[in-house]
Amino acid sequence: MVMRFNDAVVGAIIKADARGASANEMRDLYIQRNAFEVDLDVPVYRIVEFQYLLEDLSDKCLSYTKIDKTNWGDSSENPLLDRTFPDAVTGSTFTLNGVVSAVYGSCWSATALDTLDQWAIFSRRNPSVRLQSTPRKLLHAAMSSDNRFYMLQHTIGKMRYAKDAEIVADFSDPDWQKHLDGLGQGIAASFLILSETLSSEDEVRLIYDHLAGDWSKANVQIVDRFAKVPFDWSVAIDSIVVGPFVSDGGEGAIRKKVQSLGLNCSVTSSRARTSVG
Repeated sequence: MVMRFNDAVVGAIIKADARGASANEMRDLYIQRNAFEVDLDVPVYRIVEFQYLLEDLSDKCLSYTKIDKTNWGDSSENPLLDRTFPDAVTGSTFTLNGVVSAVYGSCWSATALDTLDQWAIFSRRNPSVRLQSTPRKLLHAAMSSDNRFYMLQHTIGKMRYAKDAEIVADFSDPDWQKHLDGLGQGIAASFLILSETLSSEDEVRLIYDHLAGDWSKANVQIVDRFAKVPFDWSVAIDSIVVGPFVSDGGEGAIRKKVQSLGLNCSVTSSRARTSVG
């Protein structure tokens, strides 16, 4: 299956660039181009352990996880990684690892996660909060105007779910060129498909492609399996919900802490929370 997206926006970008549109207008257009099958202004949610949120807020970054089968614990992740294709010229084989081995993701959901089971799964029963944002705000926060290649490194998309056999068949197709295009949409789409057994997660995935370059080298930290990428939290988060595994008095403490780090959004408690304050 060949995936292509947002042809009308691609045309608008060419016209805007030709007339010398402002940097802000161009970034808004690139945000539209790099959102795949997801409404830019519909809320998305992420449950995150509070200690890790604090680290990212303090560092003014978002920690993405390298997308592969080991880190994400699913055999359908990154289906092009280590996939071999026949070379018609040499008779040997090759992979596309050069374009899929340094891609990182941050998982969000179109479902407003707030049941006790969901909190337990996504927080591993540790003190955690649920963040609310939108795809537009996430891309805006991630696309640094100081990075001349931001439009090539950041995408967001609604996850597609399929039978395992269908995924294997599609990505085992010897026609490897169908995954490549000048905008990198085919490669990005390969990170937006998962086994149908995971469809209940209703995932929306924010993707970062760690391209070699001066900006990435100077601003992005690769720590083990994580990429810590500059992120403007102040424009990204609409609200925070405090989860059921935070102790009594935790809502007020979390509100005070995130405000001290420049995040001035509403902070409330989950319906699943029985602790006080």
